[in-house]
Amino acid sequence: MNSRQAEILLFSVIAARSTSYTFSKISIHALPPLELLGIRFLLSSLLLCILFHRKLVRIGREEIKGGILTGLSLFACMACELVSLTMIPASSAAFLENTAVLWVILMGAFLKRKFPGLKTIFSMALVITGIGCLTLKGNEISFSAGELICLAGSIFYAVWILLTGYFAKRAEPISIGLLQMGVMGVLGLVFSFLLEIPVPPVGLSTWASLSGLILLCSVFGFTFQTVAQKYASPEMAGFFAAAAPMMAAFFSWLILGEAMTWIQLAGAGLITVSLVLMQRSEKEKQEKEISLLSSGECTGKI
Repeated sequence: MNSRQAEILLFSVIAARSTSYTFSKISIHALPPLELLGIRFLLSSLLLCILFHRKLVRIGREEIKGGILTGLSLFACMACELVSLTMIPASSAAFLENTAVLWVILMGAFLKRKFPGLKTIFSMALVITGIGCLTLKGNEISFSAGELICLAGSIFYAVWILLTGYFAKRAEPISIGLLQMGVMGVLGLVFSFLLEIPVPPVGLSTWASLSGLILLCSVFGFTFQTVAQKYASPEMAGFFAAAAPMMAAFFSWLILGEAMTWIQLAGAGLITVSLVLMQRSEKEKQEKEISLLSSGECTGKI
């Protein structure tokens, strides 16, 4: 696979995964949020286990630990996302949740005890301004319960990204992903029976949206994103990741008819620009660190 083909595949994967907000918004009209989460990820994990059953034979302690911890953090993120979708538009949820990139950089800087850099500070200012535009109501910036829950989900999303990066270096990533989805599915159904009144999924639109979540967003996205990122250029991978909220907003407008005001569009644009800047800033830092290591300048610090 050449880089051009990989970039087309990566764009297709991220576009497919961007439909999750729209499919979830449709599904929660028929199913409680936690039940939807449980059904989606249990069925996704079953299908992926069939595809990658040979990976299950080699699961060890690190895979189990990684699957449980990443499953817990992503379950918290997805639960916040689905609950927030009962209160706010899918387009707003997509942008608010993807501010996780900001939290990842801040958490990483805190853990490493390093100043995040002026570019990151500038990007943070853009994100905060963008969030303000998205949450503007009349002449006041005020957060609704749904927006606050979605922002909480973005923090859990950032924790999941950091945990995934940590365990991916120590264990088999596919095995972790399979266990993670199973953990999310079990937790979703358990908490659904404890906190909700589960209902059987009925109706063509419900099963169509569930199929989209399972096949497009989970199975297709999970299987091919790693493959695509292996061959795609880092610049295009970062750009597509930053553009994902815009894709989600487009699908919510096309399918759900959700419209954003000019102020909200401006906020969405600011968040997208900040995500691109943060992706580039992190790439430049990594390249600088690699350059220093290769030249031997960091030997005294190791």
